[in-house]
Amino acid sequence: MTEATSATIPSMASMPAGTLRAFMTLADDSGRFGMIAVDQRPPIFAALARHGNRRPEDVEYEEVAAVKGVLLEVLAPDASAVLLDPIWAHPHHLRKVPGHVGVLSTLEDHDFTLADGERRSHAIPGWSVAKIKRSGAQGVKVLAWYRPDVSTATRDHQDAFVAEVGRECREHELPFVLELLTYPLPGEDPNGSDYARAKPQRVLDSVRHFGDSHFGVDLFKLEFPAELKAAEEFAAGAFDGRCREAVYALDEVRASLAELDEASPVPWVLLSAGVGPHEFAFNLELACLAGASGFLAGRAVWYDALEAYPDLDAIRERLRSVSLPYLRSLRALAQRGRPWTAHRRYEGAIAIEGAGPSWYAEYGA
Repeated sequence: MTEATSATIPSMASMPAGTLRAFMTLADDSGRFGMIAVDQRPPIFAALARHGNRRPEDVEYEEVAAVKGVLLEVLAPDASAVLLDPIWAHPHHLRKVPGHVGVLSTLEDHDFTLADGERRSHAIPGWSVAKIKRSGAQGVKVLAWYRPDVSTATRDHQDAFVAEVGRECREHELPFVLELLTYPLPGEDPNGSDYARAKPQRVLDSVRHFGDSHFGVDLFKLEFPAELKAAEEFAAGAFDGRCREAVYALDEVRASLAELDEASPVPWVLLSAGVGPHEFAFNLELACLAGASGFLAGRAVWYDALEAYPDLDAIRERLRSVSLPYLRSLRALAQRGRPWTAHRRYEGAIAIEGAGPSWYAEYGA
């Protein structure tokens, strides 16, 4: 290519070839995400433990693996991607994920470390970004618990963990999906009005913090930056029948979503955080109208079906008759969101990093 010819190519955002192709696989053809999470661990342990009045820790490995297999069997074909854990789901049920559906792998251990009530994330022992690359997954998901008011030691721990994952994802050309969750400290009531009132700022602060480029995040998986049940329009119990103190108006919630979208330097998707299906659908619609690129959700889609455990056939039937139509409705709502390629980071045009006459020789150097 001559110098004159190359000068006619418009400048655009760039991305490593592997990362770009993986992003394309995780999203649908329109550039939106409709991803199903089956990497949950404690919530599934608890659901299965209800059968036989057991403790969650007494649930057998084979039980968890079997249930995750049913979830994937029914729901994976209608998702743009699925999020798997490497213990119960990935090694047994990868073949249940159709070839056109992307695969994310979770890296963090569900058993976080506590230090004076502050949560510190760490990887599943023996699992790594390098192994995720070799496993056939198209991306890495990490949950980082975060609050801006924790100790310096906890903040430094979380920062170092996230930054190292970002570096390794860059090395292996895998998209880095960072899930951020706030949490109550000892003495705080997560269902109280004070906690709901503080939530929007905590969510915004976490995005601003981890949006720094040195963390290497490619896609945020974010919780709704408010408690919709505590909005004036719904506080009388619209979602769960329980009356609450109203702490903000719906217009304030929309403003928080707009601020969240403005704060995120990369595309973002919404997580369900255990809210019910009706509330999550409303959350998703508002989030997509504000600029979200879809969702990565689990319990809002399939958790109610686990009430039929241990009858796996009954779970399948509930998934097919209730969860699958709901998933399809969420996919339709996600089309109101912004395609990830249209985020201001990319502005609709993405080049392969280092593209040029010598790319083949310099690639990976």
